Amino acid sequence: MGLDAAVFKSVATMEREFPGYRFQREPMTGECEVIRPEGVNLELDTVMAYSKWLGNVSHIGELSRTIEGYLGSASALERLVLYSGGHMGDVIEEPSFAELERELKLIESSPDEWVREFAHELGELIRVARREKNPIVF
Repeated sequence: MGLDAAVFKSVATMEREFPGYRFQREPMTGECEVIRPEGVNLELDTVMAYSKWLGNVSHIGELSRTIEGYLGSASALERLVLYSGGHMGDVIEEPSFAELERELKLIESSPDEWVREFAHELGELIRVARREKNPIVF
């Protein structure tokens, strides 16, 4: 068990990649479903713009404790991402991206390589989410 995060491709991206297909967007996650032609189901990897395994439960717990040392216990990273090493069904939407990016800038120069790697990966998820106009999904 661990923490996975993903961003789904937008309807516009899917329609560019699959001309002649029509898609419907799931409102909470942004996941696209084929509505025309009927009966077509696409693989999960096909509808994802970016996905990343952020770590197992133990790794996320250590990351949380380490980042708390930099940012304190009430950080957006703790509140939205690191509060559990295995949360699922949650989303982070655009209004929270700027707050997360401010905190990522504070930890991206950490002496801990794994903290820098986490900052880079979450930053990439935010970049793709903005491009696709979709939330980050756990």
